[in-house]
Amino acid sequence: MASSQENSTSKLGAGNLFSVDGLVAVVTGGGTGIGLMITKALVENGASKVYILGRRLAVLEEAAKSTGSSAVIPLVCDVTSQTDLAAAASKVHSEVGYVNLVVCNSGIGGPYGIRPRPDMSLDEYVSANLAVDFDDYTNTFAINTTAVWYTAMSFLKLLEKGNVEQKSQVVAMSSIGGFNKQNTGGYAYGQSKAACTHLIKQLSVALPQWDIRANVICPGRES
Repeated sequence: MASSQENSTSKLGAGNLFSVDGLVAVVTGGGTGIGLMITKALVENGASKVYILGRRLAVLEEAAKSTGSSAVIPLVCDVTSQTDLAAAASKVHSEVGYVNLVVCNSGIGGPYGIRPRPDMSLDEYVSANLAVDFDDYTNTFAINTTAVWYTAMSFLKLLEKGNVEQKSQVVAMSSIGGFNKQNTGGYAYGQSKAACTHLIKQLSVALPQWDIRANVICPGRES
């Protein structure tokens, strides 16, 4: 018979501490890139259902097929639409009734803008950046920041219901670009990712009273 010390130690093993076995997850932008990597990792490590949200059904279906698992469920959803998010949450509620993990991964690069050059006049710098379409600029925030907020809000009640076997959590995919003062990925992109990171910091303080954690991941350049 295993000793109480051995049982205690086994609970601290990486496989137990970071287990996703049996989890129900929602991944926005789960059909491509980092989102698809996350989806595959969840499935391969025992998640029972992974709902992947995105705008293009064909892409989502192909992604689900590529995992080789019936646990991946495509849901068409525009994360900038509160109506779509509410419908997605309702679908998950009707099928499962709860969620353990929401990954806010959807994002775009946005307009690049112009960095100043040593030979550039202020007039050139201002004109070049004002030439960027206002709606294109703000749309970067709509997807990279605002949609993260509304995605989290749309699934919080389901996350609270998921607090049975383990604590539920929201994870947002931000970027190291949000910390870089240089315009390496575009002004709108860096600013929107900095805002995303701060948004999750705020949720990390607001949500624990309902036993829900909030964390942010800030990857570097994806190879």
